[in-house]
Amino acid sequence: MIEKAVINDIEVEYEVIHRKVKNARLEIKSDKIRLIMPLNHYNTNEIIKNHEKWIYNKVVLIKQLQHEAERKKLNFDLSEDDFKIMVRELILEFTGDLGVDFNRVFFKKMRSRWGSCSSKKNLNFNKYLRFLPNQLIEYVVYHEVAHLVEMSHNKTFWNIIAFKYPNYKDFENELLVYWLCIKKCLENLD
Repeated sequence: MIEKAVINDIEVEYEVIHRKVKNARLEIKSDKIRLIMPLNHYNTNEIIKNHEKWIYNKVVLIKQLQHEAERKKLNFDLSEDDFKIMVRELILEFTGDLGVDFNRVFFKKMRSRWGSCSSKKNLNFNKYLRFLPNQLIEYVVYHEVAHLVEMSHNKTFWNIIAFKYPNYKDFENELLVYWLCIKKCLENLD
């Protein structure tokens, strides 16, 4: 269900999704705001009100990044095979650096993320990642390998990331810019 709220000078649309969760949470997936609610909880206005500043800042950032995405060019030089070789080599390097092991590596088209790490130590990477600059591919691989040390996006995890990438927030924003760019390219193909 899509709802609207006005925060400062911006009208914000957000999707309300009810799931079997304990607590309500806000998510921003690319350029969409989602409010995940427990099955028996319907007071969305209170949650939006309590997080107005965070929502406003994220919406403003996304609008700024959308403008940047219009100026980005995708890299079509890396073949799918070379991309897979590169990712596997980076996994071996980073698992060695962090002293962890992994199970299997999968490559697939993902609709909302660049990669993931399962509790079975499987590493999954979005095939569209190959169109990004090499330093962003490296960052995503390191990010997923770091999940072999710490599964949650908590302070411990971000400290692991910050050790190698002190400016990781810049990388995260750049990934969003490229996500918006790829999303636009895919819409043009449809």
